[in-house]
Amino acid sequence: MLSNVHVKNFALIDEADIGLDDNLNILTGETGAGKSILLGAVDLALGNRASKDVVRQNSDFCLAELTFNRLSPAAVETARELGIECDDEIVVSRKLMSNGKSVIRVNSETVSATAVRKLTGELIDLYGQNEHISLLHSSRYLDIIDRFAGSETDVLKEQIREKYRDFRLLEDEAGRMDNDPLRRARDIDRLRLEISEIEDSNLKEGEEEELKAERKKLMNAGQISEALNYVCGVIYDSDGCSDRISNAIRSLSRVADLDESIEGYLDELNGIDSRMSDIYRELKDYLDVMPDSAEALEMTEARLETVLRLKTKYGNTVADVYDYLENAREELGKLSDYDEYVSDLSRRLEESENVIMELSRKLSGLRKRAAGELEKKITQALLDLNFNQVRFCIDMVTVDSPHADGVDSVDFLISLNPGEELKPLSKVASGGEMSRIMLGIISVFARRESVDTLIFDEIDAGISGIAASKVADKLCAIADTHQVICITHLPQIAAMADAHFKVEKNVDGESTLVTISKLDSKGIRAELARILGGEESSDSVFKAADDIKKSSSLRKKELRKKTEKD
Repeated sequence: MLSNVHVKNFALIDEADIGLDDNLNILTGETGAGKSILLGAVDLALGNRASKDVVRQNSDFCLAELTFNRLSPAAVETARELGIECDDEIVVSRKLMSNGKSVIRVNSETVSATAVRKLTGELIDLYGQNEHISLLHSSRYLDIIDRFAGSETDVLKEQIREKYRDFRLLEDEAGRMDNDPLRRARDIDRLRLEISEIEDSNLKEGEEEELKAERKKLMNAGQISEALNYVCGVIYDSDGCSDRISNAIRSLSRVADLDESIEGYLDELNGIDSRMSDIYRELKDYLDVMPDSAEALEMTEARLETVLRLKTKYGNTVADVYDYLENAREELGKLSDYDEYVSDLSRRLEESENVIMELSRKLSGLRKRAAGELEKKITQALLDLNFNQVRFCIDMVTVDSPHADGVDSVDFLISLNPGEELKPLSKVASGGEMSRIMLGIISVFARRESVDTLIFDEIDAGISGIAASKVADKLCAIADTHQVICITHLPQIAAMADAHFKVEKNVDGESTLVTISKLDSKGIRAELARILGGEESSDSVFKAADDIKKSSSLRKKELRKKTEKD
């Protein structure tokens, strides 16, 4: 549940702190008062794209913070997958700077926008004013059916998509087949030369670096030899280091018996003398094996040129070169026995398509069963929303060729009036009708979904009268099992509120502020009167406000008793 929304410096909101009810939360206010600004702040916290223009004028940043508690197991599991520890509370905050940079945190841990969208997808669904437009796109209908069908379809869809990716790769391979025997012959010759060149080179990992180091040494061989010979002379020339240390050892040996502490120094000098002899022998051995610099340099540079040429032709690394070799061998095998390759490819294509078709038939069976049940439930939901003569049909057909979602094509058909034939939903309904149809579909899914919080931005657009009352009933029923937050301008919906908030825009000199306050019973009465009769509310308007609130309260009790029984 979304227990609290905290907003600071967002658009016209200076600061707001809103504690929400578990059931039906209603926001009302004059047109243009800024009701949707709050939802914009929520959208910001959810990790969606936002312009720096939403930062309040003369402010360095804006902040939107959402606190969720009583988390679903799915939300807790997703949080842990993202490395976020939570017990029974998740706090999502986003700070957007005036320069456009932003930071998103979940329980004080910095996260990416992608991560927060994944997490909040388990916590909240937001349906904007134009959300019903998605129902105009038939591409969404399969997703709706699959959501209703449940997890078994998800498993099959993933299997089909994986097999379909393999199938498309085989199709691409078949499309690249060359039926020209002359070109195949030229390709065979080229591949044989390339394979031979790579195999004969016997490239090794790290060889380029070793060759470059060897080249550097050989190019400076004279300077190195000169330095080493000088060091050897320093050690063993007449009156060199070795002679001097030997003299020092003999001198100490003569007095070692006179002072025990001298034995330690004598041991150290003997060690130095021994190590110096070792160094001299190692340097002489190095000089003895020093190659002829000119000949060795020529061979090293030739080998380095070979390595660099092969890497330029076949890959940036030795591993890339050997990958190219394997691919070349495979391609040569195909071209050398072309008829068998074509036959094998045709067989694999057929087998792949058969596997996809078999999985798709299973998926179609699940979809058809789900579609039949969904069709009945949506029809009943539409009847509840005052579509009295509605006929709703889910039309599923099997296409000739499989696609990534199987072999099904689906359309939603509807007839809103007696005697009218069924037509695609996108060609029949008006804006207000689409809003109600969307609400009907959402209400069917509400009990099945793990998401606890649903937000509706003016779901009541384009409706009035009995239809408005029916929408209010449906929202109330959904709010019995989910937290609902709804912006509305209709008294029938507002009167159903479990918690009622008023959004007001106030002008103070040259400054404009939007405030959001939770109404008490007196405030609710005044706000309902305003919605019913405008600013100049008379006694009759207040009486009407009292009547609609009383009748809505009774209706709410009836609906929730019915929901408990169901």
